[in-house]
Amino acid sequence: MSLSEKQPERDPSRELERNLTIREAAPEQSEMLAGMMKEAAEVMVQAGVEQWKPEMFTAETVLSYFESRRVFMLSSDERPAGLFTLQAGDPAYWQELNDDSYLYLHRLTVRPLYRGLDYGGIMLRYAEEEAVRQGKQGLRLDCVAHLPKLNAYYLRNGFRFVAERDMKREVGGRYVNLYEKLSSV
Repeated sequence: MSLSEKQPERDPSRELERNLTIREAAPEQSEMLAGMMKEAAEVMVQAGVEQWKPEMFTAETVLSYFESRRVFMLSSDERPAGLFTLQAGDPAYWQELNDDSYLYLHRLTVRPLYRGLDYGGIMLRYAEEEAVRQGKQGLRLDCVAHLPKLNAYYLRNGFRFVAERDMKREVGGRYVNLYEKLSSV
């Protein structure tokens, strides 16, 4: 299914009836996945949120994700609704704190049509369960420091602040906050 196909109007009275699935994505889906992240980036730009830019996400860029991480897609009634990636380590952000006994989450994305339905929380819980399945201590992620609502979202979902990193802010980088959540098993 392409992203340009008309999506149904959201009917809150039917939300509990939705059939949600999370599956590992395939490299052949790179164009669609890039479209989902581009769509999210466009919403950010329109809202004046400094985070993602649409030009960051090409099919080629997303295809390269499959070399170092696993990509997962959430579908609602067989329609693409969200995605995230998991990788074994993240030395670029975590530096000396990088620890292969954790999984590292990136690119958590919920398509605009599906926002407000806790699909982000559903994907976070799936990622946490994947960490348990792999015998990991927990799940880690980074979040841009200048977005307090997004940082609060991760805290509400049980993550704890670990550190702040200056990712070369002086040359166009940014400050990020590092979070982790220990496995409950």
